[in-house]
Amino acid sequence: MEVFMNQTGTNRAVATRFIEAFNTDDWDTVREVVAPNYVFHHPVGGTVQAGPEGMVAAWSDFKSSLPDSWHPIPVMITDGDYLAVLLPTYGHFTGEPYHNIPPTAKWLEYGMVNIVRFEDDKLAENWFGMDPLAEMQQMEAAPSMPPRQLSATEKANIELFQQTINAAGLEFDNLTAFGNVVVALGPPQYAEDTTTRKVEIFHASNSSLELVRSHEFTTNPPYAGDPSADTELSRAIIKRFFKDLLIGHDLDALAMIASPDILIHSTAMPCEASCYGINGVSSWLGMQWKAFPDLTITDYFTVAQGDIVATHWTARGTSKGNFLMLPPTGDPVKYTGVSMYRIESGRIAEIWETRNTLSIMRQLNPKIGKGNHNH
Repeated sequence: MEVFMNQTGTNRAVATRFIEAFNTDDWDTVREVVAPNYVFHHPVGGTVQAGPEGMVAAWSDFKSSLPDSWHPIPVMITDGDYLAVLLPTYGHFTGEPYHNIPPTAKWLEYGMVNIVRFEDDKLAENWFGMDPLAEMQQMEAAPSMPPRQLSATEKANIELFQQTINAAGLEFDNLTAFGNVVVALGPPQYAEDTTTRKVEIFHASNSSLELVRSHEFTTNPPYAGDPSADTELSRAIIKRFFKDLLIGHDLDALAMIASPDILIHSTAMPCEASCYGINGVSSWLGMQWKAFPDLTITDYFTVAQGDIVATHWTARGTSKGNFLMLPPTGDPVKYTGVSMYRIESGRIAEIWETRNTLSIMRQLNPKIGKGNHNH
């Protein structure tokens, strides 16, 4: 056990050095911690036999376009020779053109869930989980979907929160509402002095707000999972979610697997909430199944520690309905993603999901522009 703990600690230290090397343009450290046979799997670039120099080239190319870009590390877990990390990206597109996309000086923020395999204390293989479409949209190289429109009730509930709960005027990464529920996530994760991440969920009733759920963990150092949580139980819950929901399409099982206050972060940002509750998750899954009625997961593997589970997965389905305004083709599609889950009281409380949306769109319409991306 002592040897195992020493190894997981080494892997955490090496992964942290790797990420910090990106933040500080320390390419010599990248060369030191990346194995000669290093391979990375990217949603657009595919499988790349990179080695240390290939990784340096990929990262330095990105930093030439977003010179101030950096990754905080809110969550990092280890599982044997594997490690998974929740990794938001922040920065301004002020530098060189990025793969022929001209700089806009705009602020970019999108999330990743990455899984790494180690050999001999070095990074040997890396699965990058991010949505290239989100990045292109923020670079203004692809049209963005209109944001979710809040109802009059939801706007009033947020105003009530600001007046009664947030009288001190604290800043949040995301403050939103879903019907009579207000979700507050913060503090701002882009701030370099941020050391925690907190979720608070309030129910509105009779012109007042009641706190019904609160969860906070330390993000500096990165959260490594709750040591009191049963790792194998957490892994089993996610396996059931895949078997019953993602493969079996059994929505009745959702209430037994997910928390009533479950949150989905669909672009893997630590503090972005796009769906809430059992009904929100049902709608989220239903939209995917409407586009691809036979959508299923054909293979996946998990990395788990305590209450956190990460998965790399491959999905297949047949295009039978509209997807992001693209008409159905009747043809099969295949895409990959990496997701991270947090378990609370034996149920899924949060999902940070990344999927290769751009690949889906290109399979539905090959005329959609291509390009390389190795970040």
